[in-house]
Amino acid sequence: MLRSMTRRLLLLVTLVVASAVALALLSSGGVIPSVVRNPLSDFVQPGVTVWWLVLGGPFRVAPSSVSGIAFAAVANAVLWLAAIWFVVALYGLIQRRLSTR
Repeated sequence: MLRSMTRRLLLLVTLVVASAVALALLSSGGVIPSVVRNPLSDFVQPGVTVWWLVLGGPFRVAPSSVSGIAFAAVANAVLWLAAIWFVVALYGLIQRRLSTR
């Protein structure tokens, strides 16, 4: 149980850091090739959407302040963790259904 929680916490921290780095790169204003920019943008889009609904508002595309990036990074990590949990739970359910036949 403790190992499972440690893994989840480590995954959450990793996702928060990856999200924050991606958001900082995207908001830096530097030229990023589209082959790198597009996957980064796709990865952080769930958190940016939550940020926009809660703190951003019209005429704001992405967070640029430290607090905005932190909020979007945490929101992004939580959403990706929920998506991972859903896929793992669905996989377990399918495996159980197939093994009972």
